[in-house]
Amino acid sequence: MLGKSKKQEQKEIDIFNNIPNIMDLLLPDTLQEKKDYLCLGYNKYSRIFVMTVYPEQTWVSWLDDLFNIGNINISVKIEPSSNGNVINQLTRKLVQSQSEYATYSRQRKYFAFT
Repeated sequence: MLGKSKKQEQKEIDIFNNIPNIMDLLLPDTLQEKKDYLCLGYNKYSRIFVMTVYPEQTWVSWLDDLFNIGNINISVKIEPSSNGNVINQLTRKLVQSQSEYATYSRQRKYFAFT
């Protein structure tokens, strides 16, 4: 046999060479760091805001104005407190509430008799 057969001439092609790995899927196409935002590719921008103080009273839709801006992602970090600290604060608040209630009750009785 002077020539090689077609099967021997063809190189074995690994079909798994072109599969993207996990880093290729997670990383953006480009990453440009600017003064107050990040450019993550074509028409994709990212800006981070940190809110450390929350309103004393919140309601169901108190963040709706943020969501109406556009594509917004919110992450929440909750740090657990020690049991002793929570018990002390709740006890202090309970005593304060009971004291205010007792004072209010006495004032109502006083004004009812005068």
